[in-house]
Amino acid sequence: MNRREFLFGAAAVGAAGCGSIVAEDAVRPGVATDVRSEGEGIKVRFLGSGAAGWKAEWAAKNPNRRRPSSVLLDGRVLIDFIESAFDTLPEGCRPEVLFQTHSHGDHYRPLAAVKSGVKRMYVQETWASAARAEIAEAAKKLSLPSPEVIALPFGQTVEECGMKFTGVPANHSTSRVTDGVLERTSLYLVEKGSTRLLYATDTSGIPGDAARMIGIDPHITEANWKNFHKTPFVHEPKPITALVMEATDADLDEDFRMFVHSSVQTVSRTVNMLLANGRYAPPAGQHVYLTHLGLKYRDWPSDKIDAILPKPLHAAHDGLEIVLG
Repeated sequence: MNRREFLFGAAAVGAAGCGSIVAEDAVRPGVATDVRSEGEGIKVRFLGSGAAGWKAEWAAKNPNRRRPSSVLLDGRVLIDFIESAFDTLPEGCRPEVLFQTHSHGDHYRPLAAVKSGVKRMYVQETWASAARAEIAEAAKKLSLPSPEVIALPFGQTVEECGMKFTGVPANHSTSRVTDGVLERTSLYLVEKGSTRLLYATDTSGIPGDAARMIGIDPHITEANWKNFHKTPFVHEPKPITALVMEATDADLDEDFRMFVHSSVQTVSRTVNMLLANGRYAPPAGQHVYLTHLGLKYRDWPSDKIDAILPKPLHAAHDGLEIVLG
């Protein structure tokens, strides 16, 4: 039985814990390593770093072709997961929990979710009932245990595997209606010790409501916090320390997708604004990682992209594993 068959089979359901740190240059030779000591940091493995449209047969022709975006955190928690991500899971990995950003097919596949063996799956409350039905159907089809599907309202924090997860609004649309309600899509703030990682895909920038829930809205300061501290879903001013954000293409300024996706320029401007206002405070030298790379950049190796990216932006690639502080 090969590794892919093992991961897709019933044996994939069981114990937890996933692998060890793998240096970036061990995954793709010639690219500088950026692995930091773990401590209170969050270990991030990019199972996929591209936008929609990946096909397995393309990978054989172009090893730089990125799979749809997905990450594994601390070897135990997934954010988004489809079939292509099985190829980049560490050997023997048993993820425990899955957080979904939204229901588009390059992020969410019920059969893959069940095959992954996760015990719990979180989705935004607006499409939770549909997800429960789809996951139950997939589990029945595969004759595998069905993970519990949990509705996660915006602004609510849950703790899983030693990390805190808060779902906040994304600026993206699926046009999916469940029980008469339009689906809302999610970004995730992930906290562990002093690390505050914002995972932001798919989204056009960072919505104002999300910024307030996270604590990075520059309009809310230490001086005026007393006016907001009893307001629901408004977090006290507190910087993020790490950022993973989508950059679907080099420039979306004249593309309709600017309404639902970010460009390199969007990410760069966001980072510069947050730095200037003290709302982004990373460890010295830490990159901002770009994911969901599509169109122009989908087939480029990371070092080629990095050569034209403004600092501190860095292109992630499939299999990249780092620790963000």
